[in-house]
Amino acid sequence: MRRAVCRLAVAVAATGLIVATPPLDDPAAVAAATGPTIKLIAAQNNITLERYDGLVVMDPGIWVASLGSTFQLDVQRTSYTQPIRVRQIIHLASGATHSKPLPGSILGGWNGLSKFLRMTVTNGRGTVVASSMITFCPNTFDAERVSPESPATSVYPQECASDPFEVGMPWAITRNWAVDPTEFPPAFRLATGVYSITETVTSPFVRLFGIPAPDATATVKATVVNASSELSVNRRKLPGSSPPSLTKAPSMSNPPLAALPDLVALPAWGISTSHAAGEDLLNFGATVWIGGKSLLDVEGFRTNGSPIMQAYQYFWLKRHVIGRAPVGKMGFAEYNHWHFQQFAQYKLLKSSMQLAVRSHKEGFCIAPTDPVDLLLPHAVWQPSTIGLNGQCGMQTALWVREMLPLGWGDTYYQTVPGESFDITNLPNGIYYIDVIANPLHVLRLMQNPAIDASQSNPGISRKITTRCTR
Repeated sequence: MRRAVCRLAVAVAATGLIVATPPLDDPAAVAAATGPTIKLIAAQNNITLERYDGLVVMDPGIWVASLGSTFQLDVQRTSYTQPIRVRQIIHLASGATHSKPLPGSILGGWNGLSKFLRMTVTNGRGTVVASSMITFCPNTFDAERVSPESPATSVYPQECASDPFEVGMPWAITRNWAVDPTEFPPAFRLATGVYSITETVTSPFVRLFGIPAPDATATVKATVVNASSELSVNRRKLPGSSPPSLTKAPSMSNPPLAALPDLVALPAWGISTSHAAGEDLLNFGATVWIGGKSLLDVEGFRTNGSPIMQAYQYFWLKRHVIGRAPVGKMGFAEYNHWHFQQFAQYKLLKSSMQLAVRSHKEGFCIAPTDPVDLLLPHAVWQPSTIGLNGQCGMQTALWVREMLPLGWGDTYYQTVPGESFDITNLPNGIYYIDVIANPLHVLRLMQNPAIDASQSNPGISRKITTRCTR
């Protein structure tokens, strides 16, 4: 089997990254700004944990709360060649904010604050029997209110890391809310018995955020017992609100710039090879995301029992639909999805940029799978759905709405049999993976802001290449 080794050679300018720095406030107010009070809160003093095959999943129910004001970090990069930067956004009582730079060394990449917590497990004799350092992502699916006086809802995103080309993300805990730092808890091999589980904020973050010593630690007593049944899976429903109902939308051939998305193709990533049924295959992931001014809304309608749907792009302005335009077809895929057939295209090119292999991927269920830049103005922090569930429709559907909110991307992994690039008979050499958004020029998109933000172009397509060496 011949193997392919691929390295990225990306044209970062094609993504048009623009990052704004928040303004500073009045100097007197800034001097008084200290940020929220960070506190560890144990939900209960005693818990029972079940042991499965000798392993105990260790979530003690200790929460990280932000009291008094919202804890917010803006994490972003100005380009893919620059390091990730982090700033604390301090919310003042006046409603204004103060932006304070923090050292990049506190970051564990896009995964969260590196080594924010230390978890230790001690037995009845006080001996430490297990420990773990925890990278803390303030954005979790299970944020909870601390008291009846807490705001009714939390508007912040529910994950920190997405794909390798993430640009900007707010990490936050809403005022008087709390999040579970062990949303993905460690597992320890323990005997049955009684233990003490302690979580402690590590000293660099105690100093950085001015956390009082009593607030920086919490302990829970845990009784470990043998499991009485199989481990159940906690299926969480992602919160969020659906967009307003559609009204009758007039046909529109030239929508205003403010109602148009910018469909941006990112370079292929996660490139690997596999060997199956006598063939060498090249696999990869690729993301197409929404920048610009507005979301992408593609909807399909079936008439007269047809096996296909007519697809329309709807144009949104200030949360209202102002028009629509036909953009092609939707078909029902054999793995139970309605696919828009003109979203993206993938090619493997020779070093001469001539076609070597064309992907057989032709249709997509458009859905937000990965946040890319949620610090864009008007980016959506909590889509009504994340992933393919809820947007792709059933075979019996009359209507399907597939949406990409501003700031989010749809990542496709070309590993499905029959869609991977067959490289069995290709000679060694340099190749490029070509990712093209809107290949048939049917979607109405704005121009790349880095190139021309003055006018829309109903037929623009966007492409980017990744270099591979075989």
